[in-house]
Amino acid sequence: RLFDPDAGNIKIDETDLRSIRIEELRRNVAIALQENVLFPVSVEDNLRYASPKVSDDELRDAARVACADFIDDLPLGYQTELGVGGALLSTGQKQRLSIARALIRNTRILILDEPTASLDAQTEQRVLANLKIWAKNKVVFIITHRPSTVRDANRIIFLKDGRVTEVGTHDELLAQGGDYHRFVSLDTANETTDA
Repeated sequence: RLFDPDAGNIKIDETDLRSIRIEELRRNVAIALQENVLFPVSVEDNLRYASPKVSDDELRDAARVACADFIDDLPLGYQTELGVGGALLSTGQKQRLSIARALIRNTRILILDEPTASLDAQTEQRVLANLKIWAKNKVVFIITHRPSTVRDANRIIFLKDGRVTEVGTHDELLAQGGDYHRFVSLDTANETTDA
């Protein structure tokens, strides 16, 4: 609720978002943005930023789900100071820390904005497989321009010019031959051209 809808409404369990107390909403929603915000403190302090009381096991479990296994290879592991903006890390490593920080909150709703944009294909698939297991009985929204990121989603909502044009599974939307089909075909053509 940084912004309320200009038109229409958003409902959670049939309750209009605007009627939910902001504190209650924020307690149940975690978000990892495409632009990662890391502080010039240790990896552990960055991960605990929004959930300072989580156990060490919860912290390490979130890092495992986010495939942040690189932490153990850092000079001081979880105590390694990251520098300004996480200067010590690659963009993909920063992205995995951002995902882990959101996971630590263990909320019912998780929103991931381009969560795998800076990851190689193999790491992307590992993160997505881990998230699928982690997310049992939770709702995860993934906002992406990469078909590979949502291929196995339970439901894909395709937006064009700010409007929902199609809803379904990957296979259902491909069979329709509409906007999503064209989007996937274009992405596949670009991959072939890049190779």
